[in-house]
Amino acid sequence: MRTEITNYERIETFNYYNNKDNPFIYLTTKVDITNIHNKCKNYYASIAYFITLALDKVDNFKYRYENNKIYKYDTLNINFTQMLDNNIGFFACNFKDNYHDFINEYKNVQEKFNKNNSSTASKDEGEVWFSYVPWFNMSGLITPFDKKNTIPQFIWDKFTIENEKCYINLTIMAHHGFVDGFHIATFLKTLEEIITNIDNYI
Repeated sequence: MRTEITNYERIETFNYYNNKDNPFIYLTTKVDITNIHNKCKNYYASIAYFITLALDKVDNFKYRYENNKIYKYDTLNINFTQMLDNNIGFFACNFKDNYHDFINEYKNVQEKFNKNNSSTASKDEGEVWFSYVPWFNMSGLITPFDKKNTIPQFIWDKFTIENEKCYINLTIMAHHGFVDGFHIATFLKTLEEIITNIDNYI
């Protein structure tokens, strides 16, 4: 479900950045995922779930620009990137309020993806795109982009253990007309609170 926003309060900022060749902001930051690492079996799906749970509390990540109009989505769904033979593929999952329901959804959709050996077609602008690179650590990343597509992307790397804490480097890509440093900081603080209190969600 989406709602057209006819009086977007950041419209001047949006127009300024949207007229640029690259209107996106990229940021890579270190995130403590110790509780996810210790308490969740499905690493990839769990991180995406908790990121989306935090994004749901920051309205600016719900805006999209489609057909020259700004919309706000009520619900954010998840699109995963995964290896497909010697290539990459994509599959989408509906977000669930209940963590275990979502993990079951993820497993079912992933199983179909693996069985069919092909990507799941998706045209849901209300998605968030997720990927991870489990083979190495990164300090920054710029992803390919299409300026007509305002879906945020989140990518993380191989986790590291430091002093009994588990960390990832999380790259965030979002349209700068919708999201700036303040909104990213709000999201990261919300994500930290959710992970700290993970027992309330699993």
